[in-house]
Amino acid sequence: MAIIRRIHAPLLTPEDAIPHLGAPHHWKEGRSAKSLIDQWWSANAIPQSVKLMLDQAPEWRGADLVDAFVERCTDLSDGRPSHSQSDLLAIVGIVDRLGVLAVEAKVDEGFDKTVDEWRSGSSAGKEARLQKLCALFGLDPQAVGHLRYQLFHRTASAIIEAKRYRVRQAAMIVQSWSSARIGLDDFRAFFAAIGLPDLRDGEFSTVIMIDDVALRTGWVTEPG
Repeated sequence: MAIIRRIHAPLLTPEDAIPHLGAPHHWKEGRSAKSLIDQWWSANAIPQSVKLMLDQAPEWRGADLVDAFVERCTDLSDGRPSHSQSDLLAIVGIVDRLGVLAVEAKVDEGFDKTVDEWRSGSSAGKEARLQKLCALFGLDPQAVGHLRYQLFHRTASAIIEAKRYRVRQAAMIVQSWSSARIGLDDFRAFFAAIGLPDLRDGEFSTVIMIDDVALRTGWVTEPG
């Protein structure tokens, strides 16, 4: 299993993120990785579009950026060699404490495979991971085949990182540069399954408690 390093160095330019991307060609004008990193780098703070959504929740109101990590790997602690890699993980100040904000960037790529597609030709390791993820969210592994696997581990990452930082507030949000809101229906379906129904673009969700962490979610559509 690859070791997740805990010693970090700051980016000196946005392009310093390229070696950490899933593939170098992801760094391209109009693609999600570059759009996200350029926006957060330019602001050197929580972007205004995200702040407006966070401010809808009293415990997140006035949040400010403490630190952010691009392409942050999270160990799902299930023995599999692969980790979940959040596009950006932000540690934010909220009132007199901290919160963890996991950000997934999208343009037109959607959320990749459904659980059924991912587990096709399934191994014992995949089944163990799915069992653990479903247990975290209180779901039946036999009833989630239509949901997008990426949303399981990205949301789990927000919760796991919150617990690792010893904080009780976490959020997993999507920043989308798709005017057609590609992937929004899949996003809504996953969160409805875990207890957060009727999500709308630009609205911060209500709270759901998962493993003693207060989780919220939201979708922000950015100008194309």
